Amino acid sequence: KKRKDFGRYCNFDDVEPKILGQIDRDPTKGDMFIEQTILSVTLDNIPQFSEHSVNTARVQTKSRVMLHVEGGWSKEIDYSEAQDTLKWRKRLEKDPMFVASVRQLTKNTVPCLEQNNTIDLFEHYFHEEEPEHMPENLTMKTVALFKDPADEKRSVTKIGWHPEGASKLVGSYANLRFQRMTDEMPMASFVWDINERNVPLTELRTTSPLICCQYNKKNADTLIGGCYNGLLNFYDLRKGPAPVGKSAVEASHYDPVYDVVWLHSKTGTDCASTSSDGRLLFWDTRNLSQTTDECVLTDGAKDEPKTLGGVSLEWMQEAGPTKFLVGSEHGIILSVTRRPKKEPEINSWFGTEERGGYGRHFGPVYAVKRNPFNPKFFLTVGDWCCKMWMEELKGPMLQSPYYPSFLSTASWSPTRPGVFFLCRHDGKMDVWDYFYRMNEVSLSQKISEAALSSVSVQSAGSLAAVGDAEGTITLMHLCDSLSVMAANEKNVLGSMFEREFKREKNLEAIKKLTSNKKDGDHGSKDSMAIDQSAYQAREKSFFADVGMTGDDLGTHLALGK
Repeated sequence: KKRKDFGRYCNFDDVEPKILGQIDRDPTKGDMFIEQTILSVTLDNIPQFSEHSVNTARVQTKSRVMLHVEGGWSKEIDYSEAQDTLKWRKRLEKDPMFVASVRQLTKNTVPCLEQNNTIDLFEHYFHEEEPEHMPENLTMKTVALFKDPADEKRSVTKIGWHPEGASKLVGSYANLRFQRMTDEMPMASFVWDINERNVPLTELRTTSPLICCQYNKKNADTLIGGCYNGLLNFYDLRKGPAPVGKSAVEASHYDPVYDVVWLHSKTGTDCASTSSDGRLLFWDTRNLSQTTDECVLTDGAKDEPKTLGGVSLEWMQEAGPTKFLVGSEHGIILSVTRRPKKEPEINSWFGTEERGGYGRHFGPVYAVKRNPFNPKFFLTVGDWCCKMWMEELKGPMLQSPYYPSFLSTASWSPTRPGVFFLCRHDGKMDVWDYFYRMNEVSLSQKISEAALSSVSVQSAGSLAAVGDAEGTITLMHLCDSLSVMAANEKNVLGSMFEREFKREKNLEAIKKLTSNKKDGDHGSKDSMAIDQSAYQAREKSFFADVGMTGDDLGTHLALGK
């Protein structure tokens, strides 16, 4: 429309005010008003961001040829002719200005050369000397978290690293608390890729939760897992997530399979498992319908021997292919020998008083680990402390102080002979370094708010996977001081362990000597006490053999008792 079609313009004028209506004040009307209720208003003050992607222009590169020629010559000199350049140099050297310029330059150069000759700025101090182990700030950093996809909380009972590198790990998930497993709880365990933290790489399906699962070192595509119902599952990842083989019910364990290990064989199919039913079973994964060998774990009593339930198992090729260590529910450790064409038998009971030992744990031995550099020494965890044993001793050789919280598991460092890790129920992990100090923890770090349940250190020594009671696997990166072995560390730790072994042997000899004297005196009062002079003489000779004095350790010699 055109403007003329809208009508006339509005014309406004100023006029006097007029009263169009009036309402008188009525106080009674105030009772009709209702107070407004309080309103809660939520305001979102989070700024909004938008994401844009920009593809920068690609730089075009080309290869060019450049010719470098000798410059700085006069135009009349052909630098390619040796005779011309030689004549020019001789004429320049006879020039008085050239000599004066050289003298002026040498005045500034001579002091620098004299300083260089006096102090070698590029000298390598202690170049040929090997540094000793120096105390450093030990650290470990959290690299990744792998959380259980299940809604119901499950514990990470065991962790196993891929044998071909720090690329994958398998975690076993189960709820071991008595009658706390619901019908809706998922059964699957998972294989994780350390570069993918959100989704598991592979799912291991099972009809009963896996308590332990380990990779086959000879064939990394196969795994063996022990179930809560006592069966063993054999997995081949090339054929899918379901088990390709299961052990027969009549030949399997009656209780949960707490630990399983692969054995060294030509076929790479032999393994062993232990359970709280008191049996150590040997298997061939090519035929899981029957066991190859069986060993009943007993306390060794001649009359009515008691069965001991096994909760941890250790086997190492370097310690001997026939030797097995089993941690029991009663706090003692059993040494089992399996010889060809013979039934497995129990050789030693560590920590039991009935067999001449001492120092048993007050709870189940949840972990027994051999030292990878000195296999005859092994570490155990079973209550509020960890203990170190030697195969020839019936009692503990070394013992840590008692912790305020229960210890759940332990592991040696595969690259440091004197470093081991302890996991606690208060969510902390302690690192002991015997090469640095033996009287206290070298590093203690909070890993999780939940109780720690498992730990596994990768063979390279720089990565450690720690599992907790809520199904989270924490990947920790260890500093170089905890993963790189110092010079002569293996020999120093070996001599230290041997020293402690000799000390314990001497104390056992004194104890036996005293008991023999007591039997010879027919229980007299004088025979009940240890001969103090003989004890101090034996202790003095021991320290003289190892090149130490009693003052260093605060013994009876230093105290003057």
